Amino acid sequence: MTFQMASIYDKLVSDLNPHNLRYLFYLVTPNETTYNTVEEIPNILEPATTWMLILVVLEFLLDEKKYAFNDTVTSINAGILSLLMKIGGRYLSAAFYAPLYDRIHIIDLPKNSPYTWILCFFTQDLAYYLGHRAVHEAGVFWSFHQMHHSSEYYNLSTALRQGAVQDVATLFFDLLQAVAIPPNIFVMHRYLNLIYQFWLHSNAVPYLGPLEYFLNTPSSHRVHHGRNPYCIDRNYGGTLIIWDRLFGTYEPERKDEEIAYGLFFEFKELGYDKGQMRDEKGKEIFPGLWNKVKAALWPPGYFPGVKTKYFFMWLYMDDNTEGIPKIEYPVVPYNPPLTTPLRCYLLVQWVILIVGSLQFDAHRQTLSWPDFLMNLVYLISFLQMFGYYFDHSPVSVIFDCSRLAFATAVGLVTWDLPFAIYGTASIAIVYLLQSTGNIMAIEKQ
Repeated sequence: MTFQMASIYDKLVSDLNPHNLRYLFYLVTPNETTYNTVEEIPNILEPATTWMLILVVLEFLLDEKKYAFNDTVTSINAGILSLLMKIGGRYLSAAFYAPLYDRIHIIDLPKNSPYTWILCFFTQDLAYYLGHRAVHEAGVFWSFHQMHHSSEYYNLSTALRQGAVQDVATLFFDLLQAVAIPPNIFVMHRYLNLIYQFWLHSNAVPYLGPLEYFLNTPSSHRVHHGRNPYCIDRNYGGTLIIWDRLFGTYEPERKDEEIAYGLFFEFKELGYDKGQMRDEKGKEIFPGLWNKVKAALWPPGYFPGVKTKYFFMWLYMDDNTEGIPKIEYPVVPYNPPLTTPLRCYLLVQWVILIVGSLQFDAHRQTLSWPDFLMNLVYLISFLQMFGYYFDHSPVSVIFDCSRLAFATAVGLVTWDLPFAIYGTASIAIVYLLQSTGNIMAIEKQ
């Protein structure tokens, strides 16, 4: 748990090499991103993530009205949780791909050929399109992805708001490539395809003219994140927009209609809870076992009588606007206010969380299982603490003080004096905030 600031500084200097910025725009060559084995592939997510955080700060300075403290912290915390949950620091598909390829591949493509690299550029993007479309349209699988769409703001921090276990829902589509694409090529494109999508989450980038015909752009992706009726289930592409044009899911951004972001329903209305819904007279909307199965596996917007069609392996809504409420303007995003002292406390804690997460991720491979699990549980509780404060939960103080008491105890037992001091001092600050009415008090905006 000790924060080694020197190593963090060295990592930041290395990550911020301008060379690493190119990863965010797929501006790389086959030669420089082709390795002989999967083990040789560097984790380019690390330097890319550092650049992402820098660009979030720059975008905030350019237009802070597009950001809210609560929302931004929540988005980046979701990204931290997603990173913490990766197997060995890699994505689920990257972890399973190589052994599967050895067993099922039917075509031996050259592993160091630029032509194989270019082919995978397209196959990975198609796999992403299919997987992304599936988690939107294939019923309960939407629950894996809805976290990413829950923000009512649209900025670069939104890109980091990822579901921690979303890989489970999209794993199948990535692994389809194992019949032909060598692992050393696939893993690199898996990273690059994901990293490219970061800059798409920006309101600052305008319509890009001819590039809009074949590339996925911020304009196209703004439509994807909108909850306006015309935006629903549109523009699933990763790097390219050609799949949306080919399969009929493309929709251009409309200049005459402001896009509203976020969800038009609450999380509890999805998945298996949906099958238990009743109408105003108490009658089941999905009676019988088969209808309850349909509630879970048919499109999220499906109700009895709604027309659907097949695509690939699932059903989608024949009319993507059916049942979607019109936007009522002006749109007021969810943003419970915080007192200034509490905001300052949370900001300091957030910096400590980011530093601690970077340390954990850098050394996770060297930790024993007990140490690994203890660090992981503590960091997850750290993340949860912010949510309680942001939502003005009555358990926020108890939960936070329990977390800090644990940190103090660990620091004393392991002779980690800085960690023990951190826990004790933070408890004192929380007590001061509570006694002065700064925890649950709400300042008028």
